[in-house]
Amino acid sequence: MVEYGASKALFDPFFHSHFDTYSLVPSEIREKIFAKEKPFDQVNAIFVSHAHGDHFSDTDTLKYLSANPNVALIAPQQAIDMMKKHAEFSQLKNSMIALDLAFKDPAKNFQVLNFEVEAVRIPHAGWPARADIHNMVYRVSANNATVMHMGDADPNKDHYLKHQAVWNEKITQLAFPPYWFYFSQEGNEILDKILNIEKSIGIHVPVKVPTGLNDSGKDYFSIPGEARIIKNSVQ
Repeated sequence: MVEYGASKALFDPFFHSHFDTYSLVPSEIREKIFAKEKPFDQVNAIFVSHAHGDHFSDTDTLKYLSANPNVALIAPQQAIDMMKKHAEFSQLKNSMIALDLAFKDPAKNFQVLNFEVEAVRIPHAGWPARADIHNMVYRVSANNATVMHMGDADPNKDHYLKHQAVWNEKITQLAFPPYWFYFSQEGNEILDKILNIEKSIGIHVPVKVPTGLNDSGKDYFSIPGEARIIKNSVQ
């Protein structure tokens, strides 16, 4: 969750697969999200990076949207298609923004509620073997703060250099790259020299934190419920 003053956004909040590697959302946090208990009250938008089981649940997403029809969903077309088989979809589709971006397509810029959004399709890690997965990198701004969520992005700088003009347009105060960016020279170069970001916090960290990550000196999230405050405007 990112809190921009009075606006709140959830990124990849619902999923049921851990692949014997990652944490699931603890039941007490999941229950608070559905009950809209603090700090998960007044959520305005949900962003989905891609339709993998450790990032997205079609049933939970529809359940949440059914109870909160004013919350916007921004997701790749693949995730939207997974929800179409459920009866609730037809009643909720008007609150959804489907992103049907091909690899190398220009960034898609749009406004949703209080958020200015830029979405770029960046290949899933393991490219080109997973070229069919529509992974979205989101740069989201509100209340004079900008964050970037990268999903399971691949750390090949050629993917990002194609969109250099996009990154140069705006400084990102805080980026959330998958932790493996910290494990390669190329990944660190993307974060330090290409994306125009001030700070990054690694995400998607396994339950058993890799030794190299502990020794890297990099910041990362690994414990559910952790929080950071950046410039008193991004949490």
